[in-house]
Amino acid sequence: MNLKIEPIGIIKNTASGLSDILIYSDYEPILGNVIEQFKKGTKVLIIHKNTESRDEHQVKVTLTELINRKGNLLTVKGIDVDNDSVIDVRMG
Repeated sequence: MNLKIEPIGIIKNTASGLSDILIYSDYEPILGNVIEQFKKGTKVLIIHKNTESRDEHQVKVTLTELINRKGNLLTVKGIDVDNDSVIDVRMG
């Protein structure tokens, strides 16, 4: 069975070696309660789809550390991808 999962955000690399995770505003109310609990230093699991993978049904799970949160923008360290689609965000 193949499922089509819509991304809830995107990961962008920054010049400082960190990564910004932008949660799309449509999904902010759904994840709001979870994201509000995130504090600096919290371990965060990012489930994302690798844009370089040929298999469109594969996802990656990466444990990161939250550096900063401003609304629906999370700045994390420990993930080395760019332009990957975010599938889910959870406390690690």
